[in-house]
Amino acid sequence: MILKPISKYALINAKVRSRLSTLLPIETINRLAETRDLAEFYSALGGTVYEKIFSRPEITFDPRVGERLLLEQEVEWHSELLKDVKGAERELIAHFLEKYEIENLKTVLRIREGKRDLGEMNYMIRKDLPNQLPYQAIAEAASLEDALSLLAGTPFLPAARARLADYGERQTLFPIEIGFEIDYYERLQERVECLGKRDRRIARELVGLEIDQKNISWLIRLKFYYDVPVGELFEYNIPGGARVSRDRLRQAFKAESMRDVLQAALEQSYSRIADLLIKENQLSKLYLLEIILWNYLIVEARRTLGGFPFTIGTILSYLVLKRTEIRNIITILNGKVYKMSRGEIDSHLRTAF
Repeated sequence: MILKPISKYALINAKVRSRLSTLLPIETINRLAETRDLAEFYSALGGTVYEKIFSRPEITFDPRVGERLLLEQEVEWHSELLKDVKGAERELIAHFLEKYEIENLKTVLRIREGKRDLGEMNYMIRKDLPNQLPYQAIAEAASLEDALSLLAGTPFLPAARARLADYGERQTLFPIEIGFEIDYYERLQERVECLGKRDRRIARELVGLEIDQKNISWLIRLKFYYDVPVGELFEYNIPGGARVSRDRLRQAFKAESMRDVLQAALEQSYSRIADLLIKENQLSKLYLLEIILWNYLIVEARRTLGGFPFTIGTILSYLVLKRTEIRNIITILNGKVYKMSRGEIDSHLRTAF
C-alpha cells in the first residue's frame, strides 16, 4: 500500500522539496524589514528567487507594480505544480487559484460601486487563472445586476445572486464578498472529500485552520460593524473549521463585548490568542487577530512537512509557506512605500510564534 502514494507523489514531491529550499530564512525577512528605503530593499533581494522581479525598471516608477508581479509569480509557481498531479489531487490544487479571481472580483465590484479608483485595475492579476472574466466590463457596468450577469457560466454568479437581497438591505458589498468566499470554501471542501483517506485527513486540518481564521474574523466584523442578528450568523459562516465549532461561534456571537466574544470563541484551542489580544489591548486591530490565526496555519504546515512526505500535505504546506513569504515581502514593500517604522512593519508580518 505504501508504494501507491510514493508512486503518485514522487515527481511532485521532488519539485516541491526543491522549491522549499528556496524559501527565505527568517534572517533574510528581518534584513528586508531593516532596510532604510526602497532602493536598499530592492538590493537586499538580490541573489534570491525574487531578484528578477525587483530589477524591472517599472518598479522604480511605481512600487505597487512590484506587488502585482509578486502575486503573478505566485500564481505561475502554483500553476506549474498542476503539470505533475492528476485526478482529485489536481482538482484540489487547481481550485486554490480561484482565490485570486475572487480578489480581482472584489476590486472591480468596488470600482463599480465608486469605492475604488479605476486605476486599481492596473494592480490586478490577469494571467493563468481558471476563468477568463471581463473585469473591465464589470467595473464599468451600469448596475450591479448588469455586472453580475457578466459572470454567467462561472461559479461566482450563483454565489453573488444568493446575496443580492442582503446587498440591497445593507447597501454594502460585504454580503456578496462573503458569499464568494463561502462558496469557494464549500467547493474546496468537496474536493478535499474526494481525496484518499490519509490525504483527506491532512487536507481537512490545513483547510480547516484557514476556515477558522475566516470565521472568527468575520464574526467580529458581523457583530460589531454590520450589526447582523444572531439568527443570521450561519448565513455568513463556513462549515468545516478545524478547531472552532459552529456551536462555539454561536455562543461567542451572543456575547456583548469584543473581549467576551473572543474569549468564548477562542478559549480552548486558540486560548493563547485570546490572552494575547486582551493583554496587549489590541482588540480593535483585526489585522493582528488574522495574523496570529494565520501563524497557527504556518505551524501546522511545518509540522506536516515533518511527517510522511508522500502526501498532499507536502504540496499544501509548500503553498501555505510560499504564500506567507510573499505576503511578508509585500508587507515590507508597503512599509517602505509608506515609511512605516520597523516596529509597525514587524506587527504586520506573519511569522509563527
